[in-house]
Amino acid sequence: MAGDQQASNNPPEQSKQPVSFTKPRKFLWFKLKSKPVFTSPQSFSKEVQNIQSKQAAPSAPAKAGPQEKKYSDFQIFIAKTAASRKDLELSLREQGIKSTPYDFVKRMFKYAAATAIIVGLVVTIAMLEVGLSPIFGPLLGLAVFYALFNKFINYPIDRSKNVGTEVERDILFAMRDIVIGMRSGMPLFNAMTAVSTGYGAASREFAKVVELIQLGTPIEQAIDQVSSKSTSKTFKRMMLQASVSIRSGADIVAALQGVLDEVSQERVIELRRYGQRLNALAMFYMLFGVIFPSMGIAVAAILTTFINIFTVDQTTLIAALIGIFALQIIFLNVMRTSRPVFAM
Repeated sequence: MAGDQQASNNPPEQSKQPVSFTKPRKFLWFKLKSKPVFTSPQSFSKEVQNIQSKQAAPSAPAKAGPQEKKYSDFQIFIAKTAASRKDLELSLREQGIKSTPYDFVKRMFKYAAATAIIVGLVVTIAMLEVGLSPIFGPLLGLAVFYALFNKFINYPIDRSKNVGTEVERDILFAMRDIVIGMRSGMPLFNAMTAVSTGYGAASREFAKVVELIQLGTPIEQAIDQVSSKSTSKTFKRMMLQASVSIRSGADIVAALQGVLDEVSQERVIELRRYGQRLNALAMFYMLFGVIFPSMGIAVAAILTTFINIFTVDQTTLIAALIGIFALQIIFLNVMRTSRPVFAM
């Protein structure tokens, strides 16, 4: 009787056996072994019943899960191109273009491809009419597509940079007006209100500060908010100095005047550097854009009459004309981009 009572009090041996094992895991360079999982007799019996019911039930067809969407090479190319332009999304919002970077790049790809196809067909037909090789048409179409595609997708970014360039053109005159107004006893807010019109893109930046102040924002916070979003380095520099002077209680007029003097001196140095670069560019332009093309064609025409290396025919002259035209565009573009955009 005692043995039967002891056997009834103890759980059966089957309940002490593990039902399952944990999965082996790896932590850093250590391997964690699987451990047995013990359960109560009730849970063990339920587990056995579930296994038996699954074995007895007819095998039901597995439900088809959601199929993974496959992307084409074109979609992957557009997505990579959009991701490579990090400032594209911010520039689209600044320019008021309600489109995602992917959709914008895709639309610009179609525009560039359509333009390149039209240019390639027109040039190919013109070359066939003249009697020349039509291979130049497709090559020109590819070049036009590459140039236009990069130009189109970079337009919002370039436009945002151009806004900063327009601010740089007039910011010095606007800040001088602010300093003169404050020296005559005008508060900073009134001085910025006075220059919020009449100075182009610089006035629009000051108008943003004035609008925030009128809405109840403290003047130093309004200055910090507008200057942090501006693409003009000079505007950021001057507004930062004004904000620091307001917070520290220093003389704002003296601080702004010091920054004005430094910016004026830097611009004078930049103008001198531009003059030195312009002298070198003019020399190279005369050498490679005027002397070499004219004398080179004349010397080649004379040499071909004595030495039969190649012949100067219509195709050679057209190729030389196209090369000279491309060289002229390159020099003009270099001169235009190296020119200072500010005014003194």
